[in-house]
Amino acid sequence: MASTRRATAQDLPFMIHVLRLAAGGSKGPLSLESCRQNPEISRYLDRWSPEQIGLICADQGSDIGAAWLTELPADEPGYGFVAPSIPELTIGIAPHFQGAGHGGYLLASLLDAASRAGVRSISLSVSDDNQAAIAMYQRAGFASVGRREAATVMLRVA
Repeated sequence: MASTRRATAQDLPFMIHVLRLAAGGSKGPLSLESCRQNPEISRYLDRWSPEQIGLICADQGSDIGAAWLTELPADEPGYGFVAPSIPELTIGIAPHFQGAGHGGYLLASLLDAASRAGVRSISLSVSDDNQAAIAMYQRAGFASVGRREAATVMLRVA
């Protein structure tokens, strides 16, 4: 049975791994160097701190996924940028744990934490070829609000 806990500074190495997975999409994880050299990717962790919303998902004692929100300024937007006051979601589950409902569980847990913290709107970007994720986001109340390259920008307003 999976569980979630609040992310801490000690979780940053694992969150970097999750970011590499999320940024690489269906092509596989990006290298750490690629993530660090691309400011549109690296800012998702560079601007995150443990005071912000972040969760680690674990199953059978092992960390298997992470999700966090990052607010980005208009002059340094991310892939799913909608507005400076709307945080962007980063989420990922280790490949061998995907397809078992862990992503939906982690997303629901993060949305609950965001709601309790007073966060009403959340945006994200999802690759067009990730139909399973798009369906998961739609079930959670996200709707398409734009496009960027081969990805859909989605927004959820509570």
